[in-house]
Formats: sequence, C-alpha cells, structure tokens
Amino acid sequence: MYRRLKVGHTGITWFDNEAENAIKTIAKLGFHGAEIFGWVLNSMKQEGKLDLFEKYDLPLVSSYFSLDIMNPAKKEEALQKLDTWAKILVEKGGRYVTLGGDMFNRKGYDFNEHKSYIVSFVNEIGKILNDMGLVLGFHPHTGTPVETREEIESFMDSVDTTYVGFSPDVGQIQKGGSDPIDIVNKYLSIIKLVHLKDFCGKVEYDEDGREIDTSGYLAYCPLGEGVVDLPKILDIMENSDFDGYIMAELDRGPEMPISAEEAVQRNAEYLKKLNFKFVERNIE
Repeated sequence: MYRRLKVGHTGITWFDNEAENAIKTIAKLGFHGAEIFGWVLNSMKQEGKLDLFEKYDLPLVSSYFSLDIMNPAKKEEALQKLDTWAKILVEKGGRYVTLGGDMFNRKGYDFNEHKSYIVSFVNEIGKILNDMGLVLGFHPHTGTPVETREEIESFMDSVDTTYVGFSPDVGQIQKGGSDPIDIVNKYLSIIKLVHLKDFCGKVEYDEDGREIDTSGYLAYCPLGEGVVDLPKILDIMENSDFDGYIMAELDRGPEMPISAEEAVQRNAEYLKKLNFKFVERNIE
C-alpha cells in the first residue's frame, strides 16, 4: 500500500547553474515536484528558462529563500529579494516558501540579543507572502540565526503562526544537536513542508573551527545511509493531518563521491522501499 504523502526533491544537489539537469533528473525519477532556490529562479527568469518546468512536466512546488533576518540595516535589501523571488514563484504556480536566515559566523552569537527583530521581521515576511497567496514555513539551519533546539523553540513559540509555519529539515536539526523527532512532534500542527535529509552522524573541524567536509555532502548522506530515523518521522507525518510536501534533499559538497544524478536516484530508490508512489513520465 502506497503512502499518501507527496514527495518532491530540492535542487541543492546540483550547482546553481545546472537548473536544467536538476529539473530533468527530478522529473525523470518520478518525484511529484521540485523546490528550487529563489536566486536560481531569478537567474532562470533572466535567461528565459522558466519554461523548463513545463518542458519536463515537473511542478515547481516551493522555493527556498535565504534572507538576512538579523540585520535591520539590510531589511530593505531582504524585502527586495523577497518580492522578486516570490513573484516568480507565484508566476510558476508554486505555493510554499521555505525561509531560512543567511549564514554567518556564530562565534559569540547570542540569539536573545536579536530575537525581537528576527521574530518581528519574519512575521512581516509571513504577512507579505500570505497576501500573495503563498505559505511560509520557517526553516532552522546550521550556521544561521536559528540553529539549536533552544533557538528553534524560542523562535517558533514567539512568531505569529497565523502567518509563519514550520518547515523543518530533519537532517539539519540532528546535525545541529537536537532530536528531530521531538521537534517534529512538538510543532506537528504547524508544519507546512518537510526537508527529508539524512545526517552522517559526525562533524569534523579544522584548527580554525571550520567544518571539514568528510562525506562529500557537507556531513550529510543519501537517504537511509545516516543516523536520522527517517521512517519514524515519515510515519508521524503520514498519520497526521499534514497535507504539504516531503522534499527529499541532499546537500552538494565540493567533492561529491558520485554524480548528483546518482545521488538523487539513491534517494528515490530508498523512498520507493518506504512505499512512496512516484509519477511515471516519459523523459529521455
């Protein structure tokens, strides 16, 4: 018996200039839809390539927006990016915005010093997107203003959930030192979309404190090959009222051991073993 959950894939496994390869592969493998970075969509629009979604019969479901949500001096710049990317998503029939903060050096960072502005600005973003017919799901991410369990809970317990939902990345959460099952259960009722990613179980750093990519995927791995209890998380989502998308994901490191196409195929094969139903498309 097939799962009822819809499953797509993000385009992060490819370089930003490989949008056609990403869209073609995701479509050929039978995923239900794709999530593409906002800045990649903007480049595609400028290059006249937005018709690739129609060419390969692949819905654009969501887009990941990375914005500076911590610096008031950069607010107008962030809002301009938001407006540009969101309009393209609407144009292509997408529904979900997965929002994360820009990455920065967290050394000496105190979330509480920035919390008031972060919460206020994300609430504002949520209202803007809601007026455009889009659904916002906030996405905690390692190396951004909201990473740890304490930060996730403090942020999610403070935002206006009328406009701001939750779009967790279960691999990111585990890499950040938290139990994704606990987090998913706690915020289950406001989850809009899930990034399904596996964490290899360890992170190594150089003498300057910079992360060393020993896996080729930024310490992640193809689905089912790491330490995240993905079947348990999927069962939780399957047995809830969740009606969004599961977005499979695998980050691209500078030296991936296999091609992006092979890596995403391994993700698809794992999901088929977990009874996901895929779409049949005739793509050469």
